[in-house]
Amino acid sequence: MQPRLVVVAGLVWLGPHRLVVQRRPLHAPHGPGRLELPGGKVEPGEAPRAALRRELVEEWGPAAADLSIGPVAEILHHIYPAPGPEVLLLLYHVDAAVWATSAWQTALRLEAGAAVLAFDLPDLPLDEFLAADREFLAEVRAGRVRPPA
Repeated sequence: MQPRLVVVAGLVWLGPHRLVVQRRPLHAPHGPGRLELPGGKVEPGEAPRAALRRELVEEWGPAAADLSIGPVAEILHHIYPAPGPEVLLLLYHVDAAVWATSAWQTALRLEAGAAVLAFDLPDLPLDEFLAADREFLAEVRAGRVRPPA
């Protein structure tokens, strides 16, 4: 039996009704070309909030260090089909207001084949996201999950 993985991800709010998400490269081993919330695994001995900061900078480059990580938005649990892991996902609100008036997309340093996109909530293409994220993102798209005031 595999140990439970602790994973962090960010609901990156560009405004109260606009989210920033990323598209996985087509060569990704899991979910190639799918949309996802940015984040990744918490390393042993690492605090979840610090892990999210590290993951944002690793995935998007130094410009992501300007983002403000806020409170936990939700905790999700998912068991992937064998041989996949059991995952505990901590979702944090991330305030990207500092990017609202800048050409933030040009400042990002992405993995080859990855992309970062911003969507107004009603336009979130749920069917393009990783399956494990869709139910929660439907709640976000419906406005039942909001950034902190």
